[in-house]
Amino acid sequence: MRRIAFLVIGALSLTVLAAPANASTVTQVRFTPQPVLAPKVPATKPGEPVKIDQEVKALGSVALEMSATQTAYVRSVMRANSATYRSLFDNEVRCTWPGGEQSYVTGQNVLQQGASLEPEKEDVQLTTRFLVHPGVATKVTCTAYVRAATMRDTLDARFQLHEGFLEFAATSVANTADGLPAQRATPRGLVRVGPDPQVVAREPALPYFTLAPGFTKLSVFADTEYKTCYPVKDKDCTKPPSSTATFTLFVNQWNGDRLCQSSNATTTTRRMSYSVHHHYVALHLPDFKVRTDCEQRFNAYVLVKWQDGMDGGVQGTAIGLTDSRGSATTHNAGMSHVFVVPLKS
Repeated sequence: MRRIAFLVIGALSLTVLAAPANASTVTQVRFTPQPVLAPKVPATKPGEPVKIDQEVKALGSVALEMSATQTAYVRSVMRANSATYRSLFDNEVRCTWPGGEQSYVTGQNVLQQGASLEPEKEDVQLTTRFLVHPGVATKVTCTAYVRAATMRDTLDARFQLHEGFLEFAATSVANTADGLPAQRATPRGLVRVGPDPQVVAREPALPYFTLAPGFTKLSVFADTEYKTCYPVKDKDCTKPPSSTATFTLFVNQWNGDRLCQSSNATTTTRRMSYSVHHHYVALHLPDFKVRTDCEQRFNAYVLVKWQDGMDGGVQGTAIGLTDSRGSATTHNAGMSHVFVVPLKS
């Protein structure tokens, strides 16, 4: 039954996109089910910082010849389960071309099968989705990677990559009036969400952007990575309590500096345990109607409000991810981000 739901979710997401491209230009690859190593924490000498040994495993690639003005929508879906111990599970997509790269990653711990207090976290599905825009006429190759590690220092862990796929869900997405995709990732760092006094986050956030006339609606996607404990000196983030927060996606249309209309996706409330460490929260407003009596000027953001338990934070861009296990070369990858697909029908 879970597999049927997995496929239906993917099919429904496609219905909100721009008109499909020619079938010969759309590529997709399905991932082979396989075990994934989650390496243990490497031993360090006293006084040395904790190191992480992360498995980085390529699962498949898709490629697309793109023009200098073209923007495409790429999406990777992965499902993992059967962990032998609590493990970090990351779904990363790296799109590269001569002289350029765009990378995004989503992640969440997958808990040990049959031995956790949260059975729903023992089977985790992650989606990494974003707009890719090389800005030059070139061939873009996007590769999906599963990244994994475990935080114990005695034994490696493993989990099962159950199923998944990588695809160009749309090969031609309209840009803003400036010729760029309507997309932004939260910069590096951690944006605190907590009490006393209450601190909210408006991240990820897409600043004002303008569209050419003729669009009738917007499909707005927002993916938030929430860390369940905001780290400060002498604070123990390895024990309860959990962190509870609400997430609401807002989309606004403006006339100059005056709000013309506003809409929001249904608010979701998440109680997030420390054992899961960071949580993937996906929001989607598929049908924001563009009013013709307003300017074609918009912005969007996710309002994150603390409700109970530990204070937490919205995770920004991941810095210094290893290109492969043990490699000296690294790269950065967007995490929390929001993007817009403008539609004319």
